[in-house]
Amino acid sequence: MPPHYITPKIAFFSGVEDPENHLTKFIAQMIISGVSDAIRCKMLMGTFTGTTLQWFRGIPVGHITSFPQFSRLFR
Repeated sequence: MPPHYITPKIAFFSGVEDPENHLTKFIAQMIISGVSDAIRCKMLMGTFTGTTLQWFRGIPVGHITSFPQFSRLFR
Protein backbone atom coordinates (compact mmCIF):
# COMPACT_ATOMS: atom_id res chain seq x y z
CA MET A 1 0.00 0.00 0.00
CA PRO A 2 1.23 3.52 -0.68
CA PRO A 3 2.57 5.44 2.32
CA HIS A 4 -0.11 7.36 4.19
CA TYR A 5 -2.87 5.47 2.36
CA ILE A 6 -6.21 5.67 4.14
CA THR A 7 -8.33 2.62 3.47
CA PRO A 8 -11.84 3.60 2.37
CA LYS A 9 -14.77 2.05 4.21
CA ILE A 10 -16.19 -0.57 1.86
CA ALA A 11 -18.99 -2.95 2.83
CA PHE A 12 -18.37 -6.68 2.89
CA PHE A 13 -19.85 -8.91 0.18
CA SER A 14 -21.16 -12.34 1.17
CA GLY A 15 -22.80 -13.34 -2.09
CA VAL A 16 -26.33 -12.42 -1.05
CA GLU A 17 -26.01 -8.80 -2.20
CA ASP A 18 -26.07 -7.63 -5.82
CA PRO A 19 -22.52 -8.12 -7.18
CA GLU A 20 -22.92 -5.35 -9.76
CA ASN A 21 -23.96 -2.87 -7.09
CA HIS A 22 -21.05 -3.88 -4.85
CA LEU A 23 -18.57 -3.57 -7.71
CA THR A 24 -19.92 -0.16 -8.73
CA LYS A 25 -19.55 1.20 -5.19
CA PHE A 26 -16.13 -0.41 -4.86
CA ILE A 27 -14.82 1.05 -8.13
CA ALA A 28 -16.08 4.52 -7.17
CA GLN A 29 -14.12 4.35 -3.92
CA MET A 30 -11.01 3.11 -5.71
CA ILE A 31 -11.20 5.92 -8.29
CA ILE A 32 -11.38 8.45 -5.46
CA SER A 33 -8.40 6.76 -3.79
CA GLY A 34 -6.37 6.78 -7.02
CA VAL A 35 -4.80 3.36 -6.45
CA SER A 36 -3.29 0.88 -8.91
CA ASP A 37 -4.99 -2.21 -10.37
CA ALA A 38 -2.94 -4.46 -8.10
CA ILE A 39 -4.20 -2.67 -5.00
CA ARG A 40 -7.76 -2.74 -6.38
CA CYS A 41 -7.50 -6.53 -6.67
CA LYS A 42 -6.25 -6.86 -3.10
CA MET A 43 -8.86 -4.47 -1.76
CA LEU A 44 -11.74 -6.20 -3.58
CA MET A 45 -10.61 -9.56 -2.23
CA GLY A 46 -10.63 -8.00 1.24
CA THR A 47 -14.35 -7.27 0.97
CA PHE A 48 -15.27 -10.94 0.52
CA THR A 49 -16.92 -13.01 3.22
CA GLY A 50 -19.03 -16.15 3.36
CA THR A 51 -19.64 -17.99 0.10
CA THR A 52 -17.86 -15.30 -1.90
CA LEU A 53 -14.67 -15.86 0.07
CA GLN A 54 -15.01 -19.60 -0.54
CA TRP A 55 -15.44 -18.91 -4.27
CA PHE A 56 -12.33 -16.74 -4.29
CA ARG A 57 -10.25 -19.39 -2.53
CA GLY A 58 -11.10 -21.76 -5.40
CA ILE A 59 -9.45 -19.54 -8.01
CA PRO A 60 -5.99 -20.91 -8.89
CA VAL A 61 -3.00 -18.83 -7.75
CA GLY A 62 -1.79 -16.60 -10.59
CA HIS A 63 -5.07 -16.89 -12.52
CA ILE A 64 -6.06 -13.27 -11.94
CA THR A 65 -3.73 -10.94 -13.83
CA SER A 66 -5.66 -7.64 -13.85
CA PHE A 67 -8.48 -5.82 -12.13
CA PRO A 68 -10.69 -5.82 -15.26
CA GLN A 69 -10.33 -9.61 -15.42
CA PHE A 70 -11.09 -9.94 -11.70
CA SER A 71 -14.17 -7.73 -12.17
CA ARG A 72 -15.46 -9.98 -14.95
CA LEU A 73 -14.94 -13.10 -12.83
CA PHE A 74 -16.69 -11.47 -9.88
CA ARG A 75 -19.76 -10.49 -11.86
